[in-house]
Amino acid sequence: MTETETTDPVGLALALQQAGRLDEAEAAYRAVLAETPDDLDALNLLGLVLQNQGRLSESIALLSQALALDPAFPEAWANLSRAQRAAGDSAAALQSARRATELDPDLADAFILVSRIEIDLGAASGIEAARQAAALAPDSIEAQATLGLALSLDGAWPDAVQAYDAALRLNPDRADVLQNLGAALVEQGDFPGALACFRKAASLTPDDVQVLTGLAVALQRSNEIIESADTCRRAIALAPDRADLWRLLGHNLIATGDFDTASDCYRRSLALDPDSLEARQSLAKIRRMDGDQTEAERLLAITRDEAEPGPDRIKAGFAAGAMLDQAGAYDTAFEAFAIANRLARSERAERGIAFDAAGFARLTDHVVAAFGPDTFAAFAGAGVASEQPVFIVGMPRSGTTLVEQIAASHPHVFGAGELNALPPIAQKLDAGVPRHNPLAWDRRTIHREAVRHLAYLNERGNGAARVTDKLPDNVLLLGQIAVLFPQARIVLCRRDPRDVCLSCFSQHFGDGMAWTSDLADLAMRSCAIDRLIAHWKTVLPLRMLEIAYETLVADLEGESRRLIGFLGLPWDPACLAFHRNERAVLTASNWQVRQPLFTSSLGRWRHYQAHLGPLLVGLGLDPAA
Repeated sequence: MTETETTDPVGLALALQQAGRLDEAEAAYRAVLAETPDDLDALNLLGLVLQNQGRLSESIALLSQALALDPAFPEAWANLSRAQRAAGDSAAALQSARRATELDPDLADAFILVSRIEIDLGAASGIEAARQAAALAPDSIEAQATLGLALSLDGAWPDAVQAYDAALRLNPDRADVLQNLGAALVEQGDFPGALACFRKAASLTPDDVQVLTGLAVALQRSNEIIESADTCRRAIALAPDRADLWRLLGHNLIATGDFDTASDCYRRSLALDPDSLEARQSLAKIRRMDGDQTEAERLLAITRDEAEPGPDRIKAGFAAGAMLDQAGAYDTAFEAFAIANRLARSERAERGIAFDAAGFARLTDHVVAAFGPDTFAAFAGAGVASEQPVFIVGMPRSGTTLVEQIAASHPHVFGAGELNALPPIAQKLDAGVPRHNPLAWDRRTIHREAVRHLAYLNERGNGAARVTDKLPDNVLLLGQIAVLFPQARIVLCRRDPRDVCLSCFSQHFGDGMAWTSDLADLAMRSCAIDRLIAHWKTVLPLRMLEIAYETLVADLEGESRRLIGFLGLPWDPACLAFHRNERAVLTASNWQVRQPLFTSSLGRWRHYQAHLGPLLVGLGLDPAA
């Protein structure tokens, strides 16, 4: 501190303020104002001290006094904006912050405030102001963090991640930034990265409910269901009135087969949030709302009401459809499913997401043309010969979850679920070139990726003799799998395509399965997958077993023995008690695989035949037959 600053009363007060000695700083500023009531710096800085003490009305009064004396004081406008925002007057806060930027276009803090308040109000994305702040102050963690938040809210995840990374380089221990980065990485599907962020944030702020919630979501998406449920319980202990946490815990408990406790969680959620359609949809899915005609009618009314928000109508439609289907009211159930799917298609279209039937047909053509005996012969010895990997493939809802559950009930099999690990490997083999000629693949890359993936499977499966990956769409990548893992086993799951497609149409899937919301798209994709399976059965140099869902239901023991024998393992009776297996199941079939086999799903399409014209025509069938 210089001699001038030492003898300057405002400088002395500022030094106390910067040292965190706010009570002493307040006294010093008031002493200055007692001598000079119009001292602008003292009024402004005392206003900031009072903000930091939570005395917002006093802060606003002092800052307004300073601005009455000098309306061209940008820092005071920024400080007033901050106090007004904290007091809940966002409209006035935005006006004050914008006035500060007009007076001083280089005041980064004011642009940060503009961005944050625009985000609060939802009237604008806040991106433009945040970019200005980051440009003015690239070394400001607040500027970078604000830019990341604005970009996240706009769905620009890669750019948001870049901004959060820049903020964390300035301070790697900012829990709120770690939390936001974790959420962005979840959206990008980078679950290991998200977990690392949330775990560190939780270590810094162990009682932060938002951080724990993010951690629980990332754990669930990473298939770490038990830890996710435990994290939910920690968060609920801190915030028992958070309906979303009860729902999240319910989702985890469904995955582990604890339907009774999951039902209790959803009902607890409904007690806190009576309008939660997500809770009702989940209860309908696990058949805890059977026979509730009043509830079904209420949900159907929401589905039909064009004045209701689209997302609510979608959730209500799938929930109502499930309840009405269980009640045997098939015509009305189809109406609910049809409305929900139509709205889901429309909502995706607004975000630029749609199923590209022509593109999928071109992809199928490429796979059939690119993978033949010559391709596999060219890469003999390039991969790693391990019998550990087992790939269960087919259309979604064709029995893949059931087959994996039976296999995973064997003591030497680990069911890894839907891993999503092969698509990134395929991209590496193609060197980022879409529909690359496989003959141009690099043998070293093949071997490296095979070794890495087997290490991952071994770690995940804790050394199990067989590790299953039941991602249905790996059927598109069986060519890559044959090159990487020439001793892998493939289980092809088949089911009546009419039942498969109807079951898909009855479920609310994410953006990656946009084709499930249109009957014609369902038919097209089903036929394309059938074509691929026929191709693989002709050319694929791997051991393959085809299991028909209908045959499995009719002869559980015989087909289960056939499956375990195909896996090269001795028979174990535990495989017949698959519904008692407590492993986590995250797919839409998680209720069904906890039940003994039933036949009610066979030929279910007949209940809806009058409504399935586009599907049946697309499958090459007579709608009237």
